[in-house]
Amino acid sequence: MDTRLDKKQTIERWGIRFTGIVQGVGFRPLVSMWAHQLGISGFVYNDSSGVYVEAQSDIDTLQLFVDTIQEEQPRLCRITHVSITKIDLSVNDNKEFVIAQSPVDGTVNTFISADTSPCDDCLAEMKESGRRYDYPFINCTNCGPRYSIIKSMPYDRERTTMSDFTMCEACHEEYVDVNGRRYHAEPNACEQCGPSYQLLDKNGNLCIVDDCFETAREMISNGAIIALKGIGGYHLVCDATNDKAVQILRERKHRKDKPFAIMAGSIDIVEDFAVVSDGDLDALSAMARPIVLLEKNDNFHASISELVAPNNHLIGVMLPYAPIHHVLVPHDAKWVMTSGNASGDSVIYDDEKAFLELQTIADYFLTHNRQIYAPVDDSIVSVVEDTPILIRRSRGYIPEPIHCESITDQPILAMGSDLKNTFAINKKQEVLLGPHIGDLASESTHETFEWTIKRYEQLFDVNPKAIVMDKHPAFFSSNYGRQLSKTLNLPAIEVQHHHSHIAAVMAEYDLKYPVLGICFDGTGYGDDDTIWGGEFMLCYGAEYMRVAHIHVAPLPGGEKAVKEPWRQALWYLRNYYGEELPNIYKTWLTTLPKGWQILDKALQSDMSMMMTSSAGRLFDVIGCLLGLGNEHSFDAQIAIALESVCANEEGRLLDFNYDGQVLDLVPAVQQIMDGYSQGESISSLAASFHKTLAIAICEVGADLCERYGIDDVCIGGGVFQNRRLLASLQHKWHHGTLYINKRVPCNDGGLSLGQLWIAHQKKYINVSLVT
Repeated sequence: MDTRLDKKQTIERWGIRFTGIVQGVGFRPLVSMWAHQLGISGFVYNDSSGVYVEAQSDIDTLQLFVDTIQEEQPRLCRITHVSITKIDLSVNDNKEFVIAQSPVDGTVNTFISADTSPCDDCLAEMKESGRRYDYPFINCTNCGPRYSIIKSMPYDRERTTMSDFTMCEACHEEYVDVNGRRYHAEPNACEQCGPSYQLLDKNGNLCIVDDCFETAREMISNGAIIALKGIGGYHLVCDATNDKAVQILRERKHRKDKPFAIMAGSIDIVEDFAVVSDGDLDALSAMARPIVLLEKNDNFHASISELVAPNNHLIGVMLPYAPIHHVLVPHDAKWVMTSGNASGDSVIYDDEKAFLELQTIADYFLTHNRQIYAPVDDSIVSVVEDTPILIRRSRGYIPEPIHCESITDQPILAMGSDLKNTFAINKKQEVLLGPHIGDLASESTHETFEWTIKRYEQLFDVNPKAIVMDKHPAFFSSNYGRQLSKTLNLPAIEVQHHHSHIAAVMAEYDLKYPVLGICFDGTGYGDDDTIWGGEFMLCYGAEYMRVAHIHVAPLPGGEKAVKEPWRQALWYLRNYYGEELPNIYKTWLTTLPKGWQILDKALQSDMSMMMTSSAGRLFDVIGCLLGLGNEHSFDAQIAIALESVCANEEGRLLDFNYDGQVLDLVPAVQQIMDGYSQGESISSLAASFHKTLAIAICEVGADLCERYGIDDVCIGGGVFQNRRLLASLQHKWHHGTLYINKRVPCNDGGLSLGQLWIAHQKKYINVSLVT
């Protein structure tokens, strides 16, 4: 960026404004360090707009100062704009440069960085003798907690949860040392003055031990479950190699089958049980330190309990990402590290609530005395063809904004979905996505959702001018948005679910021309009062047109059939075979829940049923028909099992029909049923389904692109989290450019970005789709 000014005098004083992520990232110390090295006088402070500097020196030195700061910006910094104003020389200039007190008034126009893993310098210091040896709260200006401890802006210690801890003399000397990496590091602390850990039993009684970390390690090794308070909430921890410990955790947490994530002590240990590509390694070791979904290797069953991730070819793995992990977790550890909550609730971060709700799950609590101000769950990444795809965007990523050129300055609040919820609000062209809240199916998640929206509005000083929500009449997120719009007397904008998925891709890549959107997911409310989920749409601005879709089929029992896919599978069987089923399916009927005969009889009547074009439901049906399960205990369970069972099979192309509007995959389903009843391998049939679907999508997409003159194609929806399908689709795609979200999830966790983008197009921009 060109920030040069005309040279009209030898000595000048510049007022320099830096905006972006410039608070809490060591930016003021960097400015001060270079000012001292260049002999510049003046001051720097944080304020509600970012960082403000007044600098006085000769013009060449001032220009070098500005250029150097931009080139040497800190690890966590992101400068979005620099402005320079010539101001009057200071007659009282004392030739010093200082970090001045931050003013607290004014509208907040700056952003903060995410909580990040320890830098290399801090990790090295943890192993040196001294007051930070194995100190579990070590940090500096280049790393450490940010979002989870900040109460308000601008970012200074007194406005964080570190305000409860007064720096000792040694820490304060570091804090004011212009040449040190802790110069004005707001969370700076050591074992003498900072937060500390203690080990408690499940009733909250202090365990008197010499070393609480060593004791906790021994407890985990002996099969105990520990509730560990970390950066953004509590984790439940146990030994991932211990069948009994994992089974007890499942029973207490009421989590029957859903996979647990693992924290491995080192990358060497990860390679004992998982396949690690270069892309996987990059994702595992990134600053955000997300959970990364890895392929299990042949040694997995010898290394990890099968109960950790049953019927799944993938295992979620993360490396230590907080100082406490580097203190507590052994180098050779393979520990379950799962969110501290009852299954389905928000991650718990409040100490009192943790003891109230986790004492029936955890045997002991390893907790600390620094308040977590805002909860933040672990992020999840899947690497496909060496490209990281976000599955969950939370710790390590939020609240950093996503820049979006094609929206206006007017702030709009987007409510997201009821599944994998995130909300979004924009401050000018910067979109702030909320953290992962989870499924809005409990009072706990409702409270977290409402509180976090209010926190964002307060923290970033932004008040929406409109509210946008999914048009689904029964979503909690939508109804809460409608209620808010009435309370605040703001416009309420309703948008279609699958259009929002495609719009999230358009927003991320700033696609301003018509695109073909291919949205495959589980459930979305359609314009014709059916359930959509296998859609081909022309999208441009706020407008869309459904131009093709997967065949429709009944969804017997409506919402019940989502959790019980045997219902729809039974319809496919009766629709094809009638009364006389092959023997393998006669046996299958005996596995169905009590009362299935009532539904069977209804299917053969003229009973009205909800119809769906959902690709997600089709995956469930195929898995069910191949004997992989009849009911879900967690979202996409059977679809995941179907992908997993493909193994290394290539599969064959099955039959399908396409008439220009409907992609009819019923012939493929029927071939799969025949193949299964005739003894063909489940792996081969599962692989054939994936292959056929990828080829069918490509053929339909190519036809629609050619017919409507489209070059850009956007894919979205949770079905495209299927790595096999996505990789196959990318390899076989042969028309135009294929886009998928990378900065937000393609599942409902990225929906709010698309909702917000559509609302801006609808309310402020207005373009028309001409076909």
